[in-house]
This record gives sequence, C-alpha cells and structure tokens, in this order.
Amino acid sequence: MRRSILLILLAMVLALPFLTQVALRGGRSARAGAAVEERLVIVTPHNGDIRREFQHAFSRWHGQRYGTAVEIDYRTPGGTVDIRRMLDNMYRGYRDKGGKLPAEVAIDLHMVWGGGDFFFGEELKPLGILQPIRIDAELLKAAFPEASLAGVKLYDEGVDGAGRPAPQWVGVCLSSFGIVYNADLYGVLKLAPPKQWADLANPKLSGLVALADPSHSGSASVAYMIVVQRAMADAEESFLAANPSLKAVAKAELARNEEYQKAIAAGWKEGMKSLVLIAANARYLSDSSSMVPRDVGNGQAAAGMAIDFYGRVYEESVGPGRCKFVSPVAATAITPDPIAILHGVKGRPLELATHFIEFLLSREGQRLWIVKAGEAGGPRERALRRPPIRRDVYGDRRLWTDDVDLFADAGDFNQRSEWMVLFSDMRAMWMAAWIDSREALRSAYERVLKVKDERKRAALIERLSNLPIELNDVVELRRKRKEAEAAGRGDEFKASSRIQWARKFSGHYAKVAAAAGGPVRKKQREATK
Repeated sequence: MRRSILLILLAMVLALPFLTQVALRGGRSARAGAAVEERLVIVTPHNGDIRREFQHAFSRWHGQRYGTAVEIDYRTPGGTVDIRRMLDNMYRGYRDKGGKLPAEVAIDLHMVWGGGDFFFGEELKPLGILQPIRIDAELLKAAFPEASLAGVKLYDEGVDGAGRPAPQWVGVCLSSFGIVYNADLYGVLKLAPPKQWADLANPKLSGLVALADPSHSGSASVAYMIVVQRAMADAEESFLAANPSLKAVAKAELARNEEYQKAIAAGWKEGMKSLVLIAANARYLSDSSSMVPRDVGNGQAAAGMAIDFYGRVYEESVGPGRCKFVSPVAATAITPDPIAILHGVKGRPLELATHFIEFLLSREGQRLWIVKAGEAGGPRERALRRPPIRRDVYGDRRLWTDDVDLFADAGDFNQRSEWMVLFSDMRAMWMAAWIDSREALRSAYERVLKVKDERKRAALIERLSNLPIELNDVVELRRKRKEAEAAGRGDEFKASSRIQWARKFSGHYAKVAAAAGGPVRKKQREATK
C-alpha cells in the first residue's frame, strides 16, 4: 500500500508542470473567449506597456472574431539599428551570389513592428525582406483616405500585378518629436522653458542634456535630422523671400539653381552647428531613447530630445514639474510608425500576421493607443499616449489622455524626402563627430567655457560648432558608399570612412581647445598632427 501511494505521488509531481501549462494556457484562452491559443512572433523596439496591452487586446479580438486566442512572442534586441542588423544577418545565409532571396526561407519570425517610416521605407524595404500585405481594400481606404500627411507617406503605396493595393508596410499610429525638460531644475538654473531645438545648445546646460545614441536609436536620429531640416527650410524660405520670382518654379528646376544650392547648404551648416553644441552639452549618449525622459524626471539631466509618447508617459508618471514635454513650434516632424510582414512567412503565421494588421487598423485597435487607462476601449494598466493614424477616430476625444490632433497640427513643415535621402550618411557623420570623438569634443568645450573674455568665448564656441564638413561632402559620401555596397565592400567602406572623419573631427576639436588656452591633453596633441 505504501509503495502504491508513493508511486501515485511521484506521478502527480511529474505531471504537475504539464498540468500547470495546460491550466495557464486554458486560462489565457478563456480570457480571450477561445479554446485554442496560437503564436505570432514579432520583433519590435516598442516598450513593455505597448507590448502587453496589444497582446491582450488582440488575443481577445481574435478570439471573438476568428475563434482562437493568439499569444504574441515579442523579440526585443534593441533599437532600430539593432533590429536591422538582426534581420540582415537572419536572411544573409539565404541570399544567392547576386544578393537575391529565394521565395522559400525558413524563419521563426513573422513581423517587424515600430521604428518609423524611414526605417521601413529606406532601410528594410531595400533589403527585400518585407512582403506585400494582403488586406481588404476597403479597410485600407477607411484607414487612409489620404495617402500622406504634410508630404510624408502614411503607408507604402505598392500594388500587385492586378493593380490592387499591396503595401509592404502600413503606419499604425503617429509620432512627433520634441523636448523634455525638468521645470524644477530649469528654475534653479534660472533658464526660461525651452521652445526651440537651439535652446538645448545653451552653455548653461553643459553636462545636463540627455541624448540617445544615433547608432542605436532610430527615433533619436530622426529628431536630429529634424533640427537640420528645420534650418534648411529656414534657409529656403529666406532665399525664396529674396527671390520671389522663383517661388513658382518646379522643385526639380529650383534644385539645379546654383544660388539656391548655396542657400540650402548654408542652412544645413547652421543645423549642424546647433547639433554639435547640443551634443557638447550632452551628459551621455544612451543606447536607449527611453532613458532620456527617465533621467530628466529623476533630475539626472535638465533636458533632452525625445519622441512624444516617451515624454508624455513619463510626464504623467512624475508630474510636469519634473518632466514636461514640449513640441518646438513648426519644427517637429509628424511621421507614421509602421508594421510589416517579413519575407518567407506563409500559411497560418501569415494569416495571423494579416489579422494583427487588421486589428491595428480597426477603430478598436486605434483607440487603444490614446484612450485613458481603465476606460472603455483603453489599456488595462497604463495609458500609451500615442496619436492614432486613422483620422476618423479623432471626433470624440473625451476619453483621450491627450487632446491632440496631429492632422491639424502638421502645418507646412515636415520631413522632406529629397533631404531624407542623406539621412543614413548623416547619421554616420554624427557618430563620428559625437561618439567616436566625444572625449575631444567635451574637453574642448569645457576649456572654451572657462575662457573669461566673453567675446573670445563666443567666437570659440562658434568655431567649435563649425565642423570641417559641408553638405557636398555628405552627398559625395553617399555616392561612394553606394558604389562600395554595389561592389560588396559596403561594411568595409563605412568603417574606414567613419574612422577618417572621426580623426578629422577630433583634430578640429583639439585645435579649438588649444586656441582656448591651458594645458592640452596628450590625445589632443596627437589629433592636431
């Protein structure tokens, strides 16, 4: 008898893990109103709040509509740069000698979600790793009655052989960019609240600005690009005001005008000057853009550049006195945040991926982004505070966390596609100028700020910000990079050119440091040789 009891107990112990999994799976399915749970694998830079809320809401929606619950298996390797590297490596082994992918690939990854329109349109799509999305044309029309917002595409306008919509990515919410600042700390510093990007270049903020590393964060890189594009747009406006006869000229013809090119190049230079001084004020350059509002709220930094919802979510958590988000007037881009289905996904995973996009574009999925937590149609735990991409859900905003309407706020300024083509190469320049040369930049800036003569100090700050690089240099860098990539030497070229530019920038900073006076560090002396 005793032996029988022991055997029964042993059997129960061995069966316990299995029974627990069954119970958990059954519990999840019951919550979704379905008997079976399926799996969808998504790589994303989105934060935990977004991942949890959309997992729960989609599983419930799918159970009600299609009869099965869905478990979303999220993969979060880091920012967009890390995700691109991961996907590129994943597909590399399948490519032929010409770089083409076969129709059949075996991958355990179904979708990529989040990271901005440039990431999807200019970095992922050219890799050939996104497949056409087959969704109902009426849903696409309802979600996007207009294909663009202030000149920026809201979805990829690809079509299939029969002329039907077959986008390789679609936007599912909107993003804007701005400044987060600690109002209490600004009061101590006796600084007026920031209104424009250039306010972050104030020398009083030395060592107090939080920034994200452009080599890891796509959203941070877009924010830096906005600073440059705003300066270029200002230069364009001034040029056209002085040359009113050219206002009616087509863009392509205007771009060939030599004086116009000089004006745009000068605007680009001004934008770069602002960025250099903002970077000089940086306390750090973090791998994660979500750290910026966190450290501002904690008083570790006075201000920083952030995507809108990061700033608003943290403002809600700690209060506007410790973290306040502001959008620079007529100086922020409004862009879609997309989703796509990866190449090679087929069968049931493809169906689930398509269903997820259907949910994201539905009115129910759109409201989840912006409705207050705990309200009907809103998140269960914390508000996500992201503006929807469907304009027809903007009517009743009584339950929204933020009474925003980016469609009305878009104005005349937004990203310009003809300028965004330089984005990847400008990001490489920023990495060389702010990260690889960070020690030299900070050292020079600190010595310049110690100069007592106000006029000399101002002249040295201007000299420091005037990097030895012009817009034409970036254009030429892009041309050479493309040639190298076509020859299979892309990685080698990018690495070597970045080293060369870093040396050039370090040498520039060292010369400014020497002009400021005082002892020069050994590394700075070497950089000037």
